[in-house]
Amino acid sequence: MFSIIMPVWNRANYVRRAVQSVLAQTFRDYELVIIDDGSEDNLKEAVRSYLSDRIIYHRIPHSGLSAARNAGIRKSTFPFLAYLDSDNCWHPEFLASMHDALQSVDTPHEAAYCMANRYRKNPLTGEIVRDGTIGEPFSFKKLMDGNFIDINMLVHSRKVVEYAGMFDETLENTEDWDFILRVTSLFEPLFVPKVLVDYYLGIADNAISITADLKINYGIVRSRNIQFNEPITFVHDTIEYDWKNLREEKYYNWVRLHHKQLNTSDYTAWGYPFMLQIEPTNVCNLKCPLCPVALNELGRRPRHMKLEEFKGIIDDMERYLLFIVLWDWGEPFANPELPNMIRYASERDIQTVTSTNAQLLDNDAYLEAILTSGLSTLIVAIDSIEENNYPVYRQKGRLDKAISGLQKLVEMKKRLSSNTHINMRMVIMRHNEHELTKLRRLARKVGVDRFSVKAVTPSFGKVFLDSEFVPRKLKYRFFEYKPGTYERIRIDTLCRRPWEIASILSNGDVVPCCWDYDDSMKVGNVLEEPFTKIWNGPAYRELRKRIYHTRHTLPKCMLCPPNFKVSKGGWFPESLDLTDSALERFKRRLKRKLRGPLGRRIINIAKVVRPTTRKNDLVRLMKRFINVKP
Repeated sequence: MFSIIMPVWNRANYVRRAVQSVLAQTFRDYELVIIDDGSEDNLKEAVRSYLSDRIIYHRIPHSGLSAARNAGIRKSTFPFLAYLDSDNCWHPEFLASMHDALQSVDTPHEAAYCMANRYRKNPLTGEIVRDGTIGEPFSFKKLMDGNFIDINMLVHSRKVVEYAGMFDETLENTEDWDFILRVTSLFEPLFVPKVLVDYYLGIADNAISITADLKINYGIVRSRNIQFNEPITFVHDTIEYDWKNLREEKYYNWVRLHHKQLNTSDYTAWGYPFMLQIEPTNVCNLKCPLCPVALNELGRRPRHMKLEEFKGIIDDMERYLLFIVLWDWGEPFANPELPNMIRYASERDIQTVTSTNAQLLDNDAYLEAILTSGLSTLIVAIDSIEENNYPVYRQKGRLDKAISGLQKLVEMKKRLSSNTHINMRMVIMRHNEHELTKLRRLARKVGVDRFSVKAVTPSFGKVFLDSEFVPRKLKYRFFEYKPGTYERIRIDTLCRRPWEIASILSNGDVVPCCWDYDDSMKVGNVLEEPFTKIWNGPAYRELRKRIYHTRHTLPKCMLCPPNFKVSKGGWFPESLDLTDSALERFKRRLKRKLRGPLGRRIINIAKVVRPTTRKNDLVRLMKRFINVKP
């Protein structure tokens, strides 16, 4: 069951005690792999009497602690790994207690750790004295500040090494902290609140804890995990959102979910989604030609999600959620309970974004409820300012109603001192690309917080309308095309979304993404079973497996936009923060230019005019100018 890795270097006088503590274990299903890291003392003679079928000795050239541990892992054969350094020892019940923890019937774990007695040498008398205990309930935040899980206290499955990797052989020390951070960023360890290890700090003369400078490697390990430092930031539709002082559970879920490797052993996700896309309604008042609702191709009955149904989702996922996108197929403002939904999420520290086609902004009470609900961002779609051009896409819509509604919304926001960020959105297409300047001017005049331009995705299901809707200017196109055509360039891409985010439709059905508009890839229903059960349930894991291995055979996956090469402009060719002053906008533009050819040209000119000018001096002066306060 357990492979015990024991690296040893020049500790023939200590190793017997460590080996004897292994032999004294009440749990007998183990092997002990002793790795002699090029010792120059009589280590092999010291352990010779212990060697057997399950206590093996292997010598390697002196390579350091990490390399020795890695050699032991490669030599080992059992499904679980434990580590015992040659100057420490275990209590007899260590393996039995850790085995029981890992094999818990209710909640099996891939890793577990216990507590330890810590011993130090009195510098005056040389006496070995107990100096408290190590080990406390798990907190990734605390672990980021410094290691409180000694490697001798940890056990884990071999699967952990497959995904977290082995010990970093470039680190002279702190390699255990680095390893434990990688392990626990994926696999939540179980804390066993028992003292089962005797840890001797700096007792051996060649102990790394007293012979090596820890400061440099501490900095290296911290820098590797900088993405997990608070505040947590996330960009959605060009807007950055941040969260400070998150509760441990939400913070740790974010950490686990953002690991680069996908779990393809059993196709479970490392954590729960930090973001959900929830469809408040699939009812819409317009007939936009690229929308399956307008073309009656949705394949679902019209339905508003009920407030109590929404609350059920939030109550189930509150411990993990940071962000909710409140739209999918339909006009969110058509649901009369949308403001209360937003309020319920906001009161639980969940940021929200929703959108509207601006045709339902004439109800003052509804608008006030929206603006006081805690909504983070409201996207208001206005694609044209020309009376005859507006209904080309927003069919059945009225331009005057959209503009007057937007004006009312901005005025009410100011009156209520609302913190909702209003983003006026233009979907740029062939028939309206000539209006970009006018729409940008309207956004400034009305006083919205942001003006953004979204490239049209000219497809719906199997129908590609690129030749009809794609703008003529290349920088406003979402896709790249084969020369002289509107044929998209297909690419092979890995979809991470089924491991990270999910969509919940207005009828409660759970689908992997918004592209599954007709519910053809349903994996469950939150009105029948909690989302937390669905997320890593059999149906979702099977879908992840299919998407990972055979997505080229799945119709929705084959037609999904990420399967095609994106243009340089991308999805959002323009996004302007209109809350900045003119000076701040100028400085931001200048900063971008100085990073490129303009900055290099200025430096070259300065060197000709004044050859003694140093590049660093010029860069410093440019930075000082950029950082001038308005």
